[in-house]
Amino acid sequence: MITKPIIPLFIVIPLLIIILIIYIFNLVKKEDRYLYKILGVLRITVILVLAFLVNLRIMEKKYNATIEMKNLDVLFVVDTTISMWAEDYNNKDPRMEGVLADTEYIIDELSGSNFGLIRFDNRGQILAPFTQDQETVKDAFSTIKMPDRYYAKGSSLNNCYDDLKTLLDSSNKKTERMTVLFFISDGEITDGSTLRSFKELEPLIDTGAVLGYGTENGGKMKDTYGGYIKDSSTGKDALSILDENNLKKVASDMDIEYIHMKSTANVKYMVESIKNGSSLTLEKADSVSYEDTYYVYAAILLAFLVLEVVLFIRRGRL
Repeated sequence: MITKPIIPLFIVIPLLIIILIIYIFNLVKKEDRYLYKILGVLRITVILVLAFLVNLRIMEKKYNATIEMKNLDVLFVVDTTISMWAEDYNNKDPRMEGVLADTEYIIDELSGSNFGLIRFDNRGQILAPFTQDQETVKDAFSTIKMPDRYYAKGSSLNNCYDDLKTLLDSSNKKTERMTVLFFISDGEITDGSTLRSFKELEPLIDTGAVLGYGTENGGKMKDTYGGYIKDSSTGKDALSILDENNLKKVASDMDIEYIHMKSTANVKYMVESIKNGSSLTLEKADSVSYEDTYYVYAAILLAFLVLEVVLFIRRGRL
């Protein structure tokens, strides 16, 4: 059994205690029979406890649950250089906010697939090897943070290559599975290197897309200290500019589409195409899944609230 509170407990608990105190204080001041006061306190206590349990969102373990399985290995490769926090997604938001929203949409839509995650800046790193546990992959995405500007050493799309090939090789060892790649970047190369060829990886990929984030006008970048990063040559705010030529070259090498991402809607047709081309099976899972139980407490809570309304109508007060 686990819990996943809807509202943080440090907010809910004091709030419920305050409500109980106010209710009891008002009840004590009323001229009413002692028994009615006791019953009133008991009812409000039960209601508040039930509200607490609903918010607590208790989830029970389920073993060997029947789950949907798609024949897809979906690999995300995400550029996590500081330029991916440039503020030009939807013309105002950090690019990485768009990345996190768009990848969550893809994961949810392709539920039942195996997912993997690679990040890269001045080096590559496998954050999640292929797994069907969506929460594990989402948790891996949540660990992505803006790098310190003093840590940043320039960026290159080449830095993910070795890890990318490793996971693509792993996927291709499986039979009757489609390998899907989403390569996510703004295309900037700032370490002076030349973009290498990704052509060797093309036979390992069935479908997917290079997702480009950024604009031709560029976006300013806040650093981890709150200010905007300056261009050392001009003293003005530095701009990160989308390099579509690099991204289109990577997409062409791997024979997948290039999509300029302005909103989640830009990738929906691709996701639908992948879903339509996949097969679905129902299997018994050896892993543990969790089932919500809050609705049980919510039903009882609703019954008590209805009772309070009835008493209010009949007696003219709570």
